[in-house]
Amino acid sequence: MDGLRTVTVLEHEVIPIVEEGCAPDGDTRAWLSEVEAQALLRLNDLRRGFCQRLSGGVKLAQYCGIVRLATCVLEVLPKVGMDDARTADELEHSRGALLAMLHSAHQVIVTKVGAVPQQSVRAPLLDIFIEAFLLCALDQARRGMLSRYVSHADDLPVVKGRFHAHGHIRSNLARPHLLHCEYDEFTSDNPYNHAIRATLDACGTWVRRATTKRLWFETHARYASVSPVRMSTVDVARLPRDRTTRRYETVLTWCEWLLAMNSPALSAGVTQTPGLLFDMNKLFEAYVSGLEEAKTGDTYIVHRQGPVKALASQGDAPAFLLKPDITIWNAAPDGSALSISRVLDAKWKRLDPQGSNWGVDQSDVYQLLAYAIRYRCRKLELIYPMLLPTADGNTGNPNFTILVPGGESDAIEVCVKTVPLWRTSESGAIGQC
Repeated sequence: MDGLRTVTVLEHEVIPIVEEGCAPDGDTRAWLSEVEAQALLRLNDLRRGFCQRLSGGVKLAQYCGIVRLATCVLEVLPKVGMDDARTADELEHSRGALLAMLHSAHQVIVTKVGAVPQQSVRAPLLDIFIEAFLLCALDQARRGMLSRYVSHADDLPVVKGRFHAHGHIRSNLARPHLLHCEYDEFTSDNPYNHAIRATLDACGTWVRRATTKRLWFETHARYASVSPVRMSTVDVARLPRDRTTRRYETVLTWCEWLLAMNSPALSAGVTQTPGLLFDMNKLFEAYVSGLEEAKTGDTYIVHRQGPVKALASQGDAPAFLLKPDITIWNAAPDGSALSISRVLDAKWKRLDPQGSNWGVDQSDVYQLLAYAIRYRCRKLELIYPMLLPTADGNTGNPNFTILVPGGESDAIEVCVKTVPLWRTSESGAIGQC
């Protein structure tokens, strides 16, 4: 990816297409050539609904992350501002919000953003991901690289391991002073460290910042004793995992993702994953779930995606299956789920302070009411992202509660809340109704 330009856009943005030879010189605005647009559209075969062709451009969906094309790297960031106009500050906050969500949801380990949640992030997303990988790899090297027994076959002057007669006859008829032996050696030059070395070699030319480049040289020196072996993301995924390799889980995940970016066939649309892309609907749900787990502690149990129940039945067959995003259960002394406390529905949508009911869709409220009936739960919450303030200072944080009339014992309460995206501390947890 050496020399490839970086195209930074926001989700749901329309990227204009320029004709060949008409690309603006020195223009920082996002644009694609016709060839790049066609390559981007082919990613729909792998990520349905990732983008669509419109008149004069390509419109993106809710996926954010990085896509490598033949001539550029596309950086897609979440839309976190309420204003429709795109600003430089919003790009920095969008990048920081994405990294904070990934870190809090335990999708990736980005320690610097996690430690300084309100820090503006100006570096390209790819540089930040590479730096996170380098820090993980360097940490493992300092703790001691993982060693494994690796089988070897060699011609030696003395017997080591097992003497192999057939191999000796094939190799050493003219060299009687050597013996063909097979033996196991406990070494750090094994497939797990081969994966890290292969990723280091792949991403060395992608780095732009001088500080990250220095970190790359330091990390690469630590793994200089590891043989350079060509590996793909599939090879890394196939490495056996057990309790002895648990500390390598994070760095191996980075290896899988970054090696996927290195695939030369990515622009042709034949790889398993189109780069580093995250569905913002699922990521926001995981982010909210992580905040709830941090807030509730051991007194409650946080359950994602379920339990699944049918709202109705047609004969003996269930109909209209319900699967809440997040359910909060009261915990029994033995740690089991005792009774349901709340149902949460995470919505990766922009609230509109100028619209009716702040832009909360009636269908979303109706969905929660169905949960209330089937799960016998009287407290339900709609969770939205807290967006950046508009020019007039409006933060887009609604403050109202929807009450469904009923008896005192069965009244249903539906709360609408927002959660900040650029804070990972406990103060960023969702508040009570």
